Amino acid sequence: MHARTALVAAAILAATLTACSGNHKQPAADTSTSSSKLKAPAAQTKAVSVRLAWSRTAKDGGGDTEVSYVARVQNPGKSPASVAIDVRALDETGTIVGSSQETLPNVPAGATFDFFGNLGGGFSASLTGTPAKLQISQNKDAFGQAGAVDSPMLASSELKLSSGSRDDLYTDANAPYAYNLAVKVTNSTHDAVANGVVQQVVLYDAKGNVVGGDTGSSDNAPDNLPAGMSYREQWTGIPAAAKAVRAAYTVWQG
Repeated sequence: MHARTALVAAAILAATLTACSGNHKQPAADTSTSSSKLKAPAAQTKAVSVRLAWSRTAKDGGGDTEVSYVARVQNPGKSPASVAIDVRALDETGTIVGSSQETLPNVPAGATFDFFGNLGGGFSASLTGTPAKLQISQNKDAFGQAGAVDSPMLASSELKLSSGSRDDLYTDANAPYAYNLAVKVTNSTHDAVANGVVQQVVLYDAKGNVVGGDTGSSDNAPDNLPAGMSYREQWTGIPAAAKAVRAAYTVWQG
């Protein structure tokens, strides 16, 4: 189960539908870079790129309009990257009707990371008009003089994706497909993880195209998760606009 929340600091695990595996990962991601040391990631010598990979406008279970999106981030550098993005929904006249700034977890060196987010809906500020276009860009000044943040990914394994019931859908309540997910999460940092976690799921079809997903906090994560310890996550009602065969799961400290 989950509840929606804001971002702070994530692990990537991918699995095929109805299969358990701790080895299927989103391309180029490496959860072994997880660390809770306070030293910020080194400055990048190669530029990080950010682009919109997918978006969908729909109604949630409360009848509110919501724009879901996936921002694809590529880190060609040799060290983890700190990334913040600006997201804007525009109407047909180019007027902003919804916006947010999101801080992503550290993207591992050489990795591609798909970040799932939402604008509008019942869990965030309502859209002030009808969205017609979505703009996503990197905010290169988000971290001030520090230049970076330390937001390591947690490790995850034993992920199983299975077909779910559309009765469990809330975000994108009219989506034609629903999925459930089970996964083991391990605190791979050197410090206890307190105050909960943030998690996301991105769903892909057989060709590797994004078809859905969701984001939120966890009702299953312990209030205090010591370093090296694990818990099991269960998530129901993950919406998809088309049939999914693979999921990438990511979790980080909230």
